[in-house]
Amino acid sequence: MSMRVRDLQQYLGKFTKDEKGTAISECHLYIETASGHLEEIRKIEIQENNIIGHDEPTRMVLKTESIERFKSLTFKQG
Repeated sequence: MSMRVRDLQQYLGKFTKDEKGTAISECHLYIETASGHLEEIRKIEIQENNIIGHDEPTRMVLKTESIERFKSLTFKQG
């Protein structure tokens, strides 16, 4: 199942108690790659699909820096 923006909002709300300015507000964002490295997110885009009736009319795209800075502590191979 795909994650939706509302899922991310609910998840973060558990840590922030739905308040702005908490410690998590200053956290850096990373994506874990297939090799288990963490890449920092540098840009977020909202893209719209112009095809009527398409399953994904809009999507959020997280763009990374493509530098393998750290190895993920929770990476599971295989």
